[in-house]
Amino acid sequence: MTVALTKDEEGKRVVDADGTQLGIVEDVRHGTAHVEAEPAVVEEMKTEFGVGGSDENTFALSEDGVERIEDDEIIVEARG
Repeated sequence: MTVALTKDEEGKRVVDADGTQLGIVEDVRHGTAHVEAEPAVVEEMKTEFGVGGSDENTFALSEDGVERIEDDEIIVEARG
């Protein structure tokens, strides 16, 4: 299921299916969220979702990587 990412998502936490925080949405441009990653997961997220953003601690999250959006967080789809 594709979920639309908009400017409304800026500032939301990005978590995985287990509730582990992966980062915070810094910016949304053209349907891609640029996420400031938690230091412990930055390399894994760059590999999983791609590099994107203004510095080395960010990753790009496209709409097809999102499972659902809630009021205060974005849950990413499980990767297998």
